[in-house]
Amino acid sequence: MLLNVILISISLSLDALGIGISYKLKGVTIQPSAKIMIGLVSVAVMWISLRLGEVVQHIVPPQVANIIGISILVLIGLAFIRNALFGKEGATCDFNKSQNIDFWEAAILGIALSADSISAGIAAVAMGLGHSMIPICVGGMQVLFLYMGDYLIERVGIIRRMSRKLCGVVSGILLMIIAVIRLLS
Repeated sequence: MLLNVILISISLSLDALGIGISYKLKGVTIQPSAKIMIGLVSVAVMWISLRLGEVVQHIVPPQVANIIGISILVLIGLAFIRNALFGKEGATCDFNKSQNIDFWEAAILGIALSADSISAGIAAVAMGLGHSMIPICVGGMQVLFLYMGDYLIERVGIIRRMSRKLCGVVSGILLMIIAVIRLLS
Protein backbone atom coordinates (compact mmCIF):
# COMPACT_ATOMS: atom_id res chain seq x y z
CA MET A 1 0.00 0.00 0.00
CA LEU A 2 2.75 2.46 0.93
CA LEU A 3 4.65 1.67 -2.26
CA ASN A 4 1.50 2.41 -4.30
CA VAL A 5 1.00 5.72 -2.46
CA ILE A 6 4.60 6.71 -3.19
CA LEU A 7 4.42 5.64 -6.85
CA ILE A 8 1.16 7.52 -7.39
CA SER A 9 2.63 10.61 -5.72
CA ILE A 10 5.77 10.46 -7.83
CA SER A 11 3.91 9.87 -11.09
CA LEU A 12 1.52 12.75 -10.45
CA SER A 13 4.38 15.05 -9.48
CA LEU A 14 7.06 14.35 -12.09
CA ASP A 15 5.67 17.11 -14.27
CA ALA A 16 6.67 19.51 -11.48
CA LEU A 17 10.29 18.46 -12.09
CA GLY A 18 9.84 19.33 -15.76
CA ILE A 19 8.30 22.67 -14.79
CA GLY A 20 11.13 23.39 -12.36
CA ILE A 21 13.71 22.66 -15.04
CA SER A 22 12.00 24.47 -17.90
CA TYR A 23 11.16 27.57 -15.85
CA LYS A 24 14.74 27.80 -14.58
CA LEU A 25 16.03 27.49 -18.17
CA LYS A 26 13.66 30.30 -19.21
CA GLY A 27 14.94 32.50 -16.37
CA VAL A 28 11.63 32.39 -14.47
CA THR A 29 11.99 32.11 -10.70
CA ILE A 30 9.49 30.17 -8.60
CA GLN A 31 9.91 31.61 -5.11
CA PRO A 32 9.74 29.25 -2.08
CA SER A 33 6.34 30.67 -1.08
CA ALA A 34 5.04 30.01 -4.61
CA LYS A 35 6.33 26.43 -4.45
CA ILE A 36 4.50 25.92 -1.17
CA MET A 37 1.35 27.40 -2.71
CA ILE A 38 1.62 24.91 -5.60
CA GLY A 39 1.99 22.08 -3.08
CA LEU A 40 -1.05 23.24 -1.09
CA VAL A 41 -3.18 23.47 -4.23
CA SER A 42 -2.06 19.94 -5.12
CA VAL A 43 -3.05 18.67 -1.67
CA ALA A 44 -6.50 20.29 -1.97
CA VAL A 45 -7.18 18.98 -5.48
CA MET A 46 -6.09 15.45 -4.57
CA TRP A 47 -8.16 15.48 -1.38
CA ILE A 48 -11.24 16.55 -3.37
CA SER A 49 -10.62 13.84 -5.97
CA LEU A 50 -10.39 11.18 -3.26
CA ARG A 51 -13.70 12.36 -1.80
CA LEU A 52 -15.24 12.16 -5.30
CA GLY A 53 -13.83 8.67 -5.60
CA GLU A 54 -15.53 7.67 -2.35
CA VAL A 55 -18.87 8.87 -3.72
CA VAL A 56 -18.35 6.89 -6.91
CA GLN A 57 -17.37 3.85 -4.85
CA HIS A 58 -20.78 3.86 -3.14
CA ILE A 59 -22.56 3.91 -6.49
CA VAL A 60 -20.51 1.37 -8.45
CA PRO A 61 -19.88 -2.27 -7.38
CA PRO A 62 -16.29 -2.85 -6.09
CA GLN A 63 -15.19 -5.14 -8.95
CA VAL A 64 -16.46 -2.71 -11.57
CA ALA A 65 -14.90 0.21 -9.70
CA ASN A 66 -11.56 -1.61 -9.65
CA ILE A 67 -11.69 -2.23 -13.42
CA ILE A 68 -12.69 1.39 -14.01
CA GLY A 69 -9.88 2.63 -11.76
CA ILE A 70 -7.27 0.50 -13.52
CA SER A 71 -8.58 1.64 -16.90
CA ILE A 72 -8.45 5.30 -15.87
CA LEU A 73 -4.83 4.97 -14.72
CA VAL A 74 -3.84 3.29 -17.98
CA LEU A 75 -5.61 6.00 -19.99
CA ILE A 76 -3.99 8.78 -17.95
CA GLY A 77 -0.62 7.10 -18.44
CA LEU A 78 -1.15 6.87 -22.18
CA ALA A 79 -2.30 10.51 -22.27
CA PHE A 80 0.84 11.59 -20.38
CA ILE A 81 3.02 9.77 -22.89
CA ARG A 82 1.08 11.08 -25.92
CA ASN A 83 1.15 14.66 -24.62
CA ALA A 84 4.84 14.41 -23.78
CA LEU A 85 5.79 13.08 -27.19
CA PHE A 86 3.40 15.01 -29.41
CA GLY A 87 2.21 17.99 -27.36
CA LYS A 88 3.62 21.46 -27.52
CA GLU A 89 5.93 22.82 -24.85
CA GLY A 90 3.71 24.99 -22.72
CA ALA A 91 4.13 28.66 -22.01
CA THR A 92 4.92 29.75 -18.47
CA CYS A 93 2.36 30.98 -15.96
CA ASP A 94 4.35 34.21 -15.67
CA PHE A 95 1.45 36.30 -16.91
CA ASN A 96 2.88 39.65 -15.87
CA LYS A 97 6.29 38.83 -17.49
CA SER A 98 8.13 39.64 -14.24
CA GLN A 99 10.34 36.51 -14.51
CA ASN A 100 9.01 35.68 -11.04
CA ILE A 101 6.01 33.48 -10.22
CA ASP A 102 3.84 35.33 -7.69
CA PHE A 103 1.12 33.99 -5.37
CA TRP A 104 -1.75 34.02 -7.90
CA GLU A 105 0.38 32.69 -10.73
CA ALA A 106 1.48 29.89 -8.38
CA ALA A 107 -2.17 29.06 -7.62
CA ILE A 108 -2.92 28.76 -11.34
CA LEU A 109 0.24 26.72 -11.91
CA GLY A 110 -0.76 24.48 -8.99
CA ILE A 111 -4.16 23.86 -10.57
CA ALA A 112 -2.54 23.08 -13.91
CA LEU A 113 -0.10 20.65 -12.28
CA SER A 114 -2.96 19.03 -10.34
CA ALA A 115 -5.49 18.59 -13.14
CA ASP A 116 -4.47 14.98 -13.67
CA SER A 117 -4.90 14.30 -9.93
CA ILE A 118 -8.68 14.48 -10.22
CA SER A 119 -9.10 11.36 -12.30
CA ALA A 120 -6.13 9.64 -10.64
CA GLY A 121 -7.65 10.19 -7.19
CA ILE A 122 -10.97 8.72 -8.29
CA ALA A 123 -9.10 5.79 -9.85
CA ALA A 124 -7.05 5.26 -6.68
CA VAL A 125 -10.17 4.97 -4.53
CA ALA A 126 -11.80 2.66 -7.06
CA MET A 127 -8.78 0.36 -6.82
CA GLY A 128 -8.75 0.44 -3.02
CA LEU A 129 -5.82 2.85 -2.78
CA GLY A 130 -7.69 5.84 -1.34
CA HIS A 131 -5.19 6.29 1.47
CA SER A 132 -5.45 9.59 3.34
CA MET A 133 -1.70 10.18 2.93
CA ILE A 134 -1.93 10.48 -0.87
CA PRO A 135 -2.82 14.21 -0.90
CA ILE A 136 0.01 15.08 1.49
CA CYS A 137 2.48 12.93 -0.46
CA VAL A 138 1.42 14.46 -3.79
CA GLY A 139 1.76 18.01 -2.45
CA GLY A 140 5.11 17.21 -0.87
CA MET A 141 6.39 15.59 -4.04
CA GLN A 142 5.28 18.60 -6.11
CA VAL A 143 7.33 20.93 -3.89
CA LEU A 144 10.27 18.51 -3.76
CA PHE A 145 10.37 18.12 -7.54
CA LEU A 146 10.14 21.89 -8.10
CA TYR A 147 13.20 22.31 -5.86
CA MET A 148 14.93 19.39 -7.60
CA GLY A 149 14.42 21.13 -10.95
CA ASP A 150 16.21 24.22 -9.63
CA TYR A 151 18.97 22.14 -8.09
CA LEU A 152 19.56 20.00 -11.15
CA ILE A 153 19.82 23.01 -13.46
CA GLU A 154 22.32 24.69 -11.14
CA ARG A 155 24.41 21.58 -10.44
CA VAL A 156 24.15 19.16 -13.34
CA GLY A 157 24.84 20.43 -16.85
CA ILE A 158 23.39 17.40 -18.65
CA ILE A 159 19.96 18.15 -17.20
CA ARG A 160 19.83 21.27 -19.36
CA ARG A 161 19.05 18.94 -22.26
CA MET A 162 16.27 17.16 -20.34
CA SER A 163 12.86 18.24 -21.48
CA ARG A 164 9.40 17.98 -20.03
CA LYS A 165 8.87 15.19 -22.55
CA LEU A 166 10.99 12.78 -20.53
CA CYS A 167 9.10 13.62 -17.32
CA GLY A 168 5.79 13.07 -19.09
CA VAL A 169 6.82 9.70 -20.49
CA VAL A 170 8.17 8.50 -17.13
CA SER A 171 4.96 9.68 -15.37
CA GLY A 172 2.82 7.79 -17.87
CA ILE A 173 4.85 4.62 -17.51
CA LEU A 174 4.67 4.79 -13.70
CA LEU A 175 0.88 5.13 -13.77
CA MET A 176 0.57 2.15 -16.10
CA ILE A 177 2.89 0.09 -13.85
CA ILE A 178 0.63 0.87 -10.88
CA ALA A 179 -2.40 -0.24 -12.92
CA VAL A 180 -0.70 -3.51 -13.92
CA ILE A 181 0.32 -4.21 -10.31
CA ARG A 182 -3.27 -3.65 -9.15
CA LEU A 183 -4.56 -5.85 -11.96
CA LEU A 184 -2.26 -8.70 -11.02
CA SER A 185 -2.90 -8.46 -7.27
